[in-house]
Amino acid sequence: MANGIENTPQKAQKAPNKESYPFSLGQKKSNQITTILAYAVLIIAAVVVLFPLLWIALTSIKQPILAYQIPPAWIFTPTLDNYKQIFNETPFARNFLNSAIIALATTFFAILFGSFAAYSISRYRTGGGFFKGWILNNRTMPAIAILIPIFLLANVFKLYDTYWSLIIPYLSFILPFSIWMIISYFDVIPRDMEEAALVDGATQLQALVYVDMPLAAPGIAATAILSFLFSWNEFLMALILTGNETRTLPIAVSNYLTQRGVQYGPLSAAIVVMIIPVTLLAFSIRGYLVKGLSAGAIK
Repeated sequence: MANGIENTPQKAQKAPNKESYPFSLGQKKSNQITTILAYAVLIIAAVVVLFPLLWIALTSIKQPILAYQIPPAWIFTPTLDNYKQIFNETPFARNFLNSAIIALATTFFAILFGSFAAYSISRYRTGGGFFKGWILNNRTMPAIAILIPIFLLANVFKLYDTYWSLIIPYLSFILPFSIWMIISYFDVIPRDMEEAALVDGATQLQALVYVDMPLAAPGIAATAILSFLFSWNEFLMALILTGNETRTLPIAVSNYLTQRGVQYGPLSAAIVVMIIPVTLLAFSIRGYLVKGLSAGAIK
């Protein structure tokens, strides 16, 4: 005792235990480095993908003399002369309409027939395993292998230079792909939901339309975009099977690659116009592409 006061030993304070923290400082630093590297890779990938599109867009609004300049001029007075040229001096508007009609019709029939075929194969194993594999084998056939027979048949049935001369061949390539894409979505849809609809009095067709199709909407939307892209961008069949009345955009764009050289200004303007519909289509149905099957089931 000192001065009548008892000196009690103070309890020693425990040192902080690193294991009590959720993450150590080293782990936090490692996560930060990983995040920075991930963003860096994404930025580089975005630049690689978007830079050619930016170059084409800028070239489409340049004067012809500036379009050939290397390195390219980044500061200039924009002009719409190239767009006026492709629409006023060539049947580009007609080519645009032809591509839209053919691509939309092909996509519609591919999704319609592909959905019913995929449902039949998924639910009832139509044709067995051989039939399912045979469908995919048709998709692997190169177009050049059957182009001459298709051309001869188009002449025999008076289909040359008509929309059907492209829609039917396009379907022969897109339909197998559509079936395989949609099958994978029907396979993971629980049968219990369909059976519940049947118990409630729905027909088999109603169960497909009101239960299975909404749940498979993400897959159908993705299939529709890819089908549209194939029809919109296809060149070889369109070159052989179309004439002046049904010529599509890829053929119209190739006309700017002349013997006197490449007309970069009109070519870039045509490419920009060709890209716009596909971009708008992708943005219009982007909501379906990010929805999962479970979200659709809960809704």
